[in-house]
Amino acid sequence: MAVTQYSAINWLMRILRRPGFWFILVILALITLPHYEEALAHPAFLSQLTASFSLDRHAFERILYLAPIVWCGFLFGWRGAFITSLAALAALLPRAIFISLHPMDALFETGAVFVIGNVLAISFSSLRREREYRTQLEAAQWEQQKISEELSVMQQNLRYYLQQATRAQEEERKRISHELHDDTIQALVVLSRQLDALASGDKGLSEDTRLHMEELWQQTDNILRGVRRLSQDLRPAALDRLGLLPALEWLASSVTEYSGVATEVNIVGEKHRLPEEATIALFRITQEALRNVWRHSGATKAGITVEFDKSRTRITISDNGKGFNLPEKIGDLAKNGKLGLTGMQERAQLVGGTLTVQSQPDKGTSIIVELPG
Repeated sequence: MAVTQYSAINWLMRILRRPGFWFILVILALITLPHYEEALAHPAFLSQLTASFSLDRHAFERILYLAPIVWCGFLFGWRGAFITSLAALAALLPRAIFISLHPMDALFETGAVFVIGNVLAISFSSLRREREYRTQLEAAQWEQQKISEELSVMQQNLRYYLQQATRAQEEERKRISHELHDDTIQALVVLSRQLDALASGDKGLSEDTRLHMEELWQQTDNILRGVRRLSQDLRPAALDRLGLLPALEWLASSVTEYSGVATEVNIVGEKHRLPEEATIALFRITQEALRNVWRHSGATKAGITVEFDKSRTRITISDNGKGFNLPEKIGDLAKNGKLGLTGMQERAQLVGGTLTVQSQPDKGTSIIVELPG
């Protein structure tokens, strides 16, 4: 209750501080004084105007009270209009009751002024609120459009950054792969041959020493194969020298050899060479998909289908594994811990492509990546 009274007093104080309130009081006084002062007469043209509308002088004056009521409603809302209409009612009723020659007509006109004034004030107040709402809505739409444009610029900048980061990553992979091939692998090859020569030669070595040398040779050979496989995983030589399809065939044979998942490559359509970025993106997506197959799916078979078209290139990686339930949005894959699929999607988007995941429990998984051109 105290809060309501404080709010009303605060509203009244704000009104009293506004010049419009005092101007409306002046208008009410200028209308009321002639209404009671019989000695004042209207100018001739005003009398003719009221007569043309079949109105007497005091009826016209009552109509004039609509102006401050409506204006106050426009400035201060419906509460201001209601208070002004009460003031007008207080000014009109004494004459209508005690002075007017036709009190019933005067009372009717006074009631009509009160009702019509409030209706008009409420209507104008509603129109003003609607206009303010539209202004706010337009401002909000403009702000939303501005934010959308800023987000679009940020997304473009982020995409550019990801493209540059991916290029730098691939260049670093390529450099490390070449260094492993040209330096580390060659040194391991030389070391392996020397150990083999020592183990198989007639150098007067004891049998234990010879066996130990053979073990060292075997370990070196295993390390050599592991480094060679690491070098190929980082950047297969076939990808740079021969293109996408030979690199995919090498990848399939490598997966079959090291994971036991039988993997085949099928080619549909007329082969053609793709741009370097598209080639790398398709290879990396396929590589990550096959890595997921032998790590998580429990599959025994996998297939890579490459479809060439005049307008697009599509690769489908499918398996007969356990599958999983897909989220409603592919963007939710990261929340479910499937970061590999999210990375594949980002790679596809960076080269203007799309990635589709199809999977059901116990029915395997298919990953379809499609690029234009």
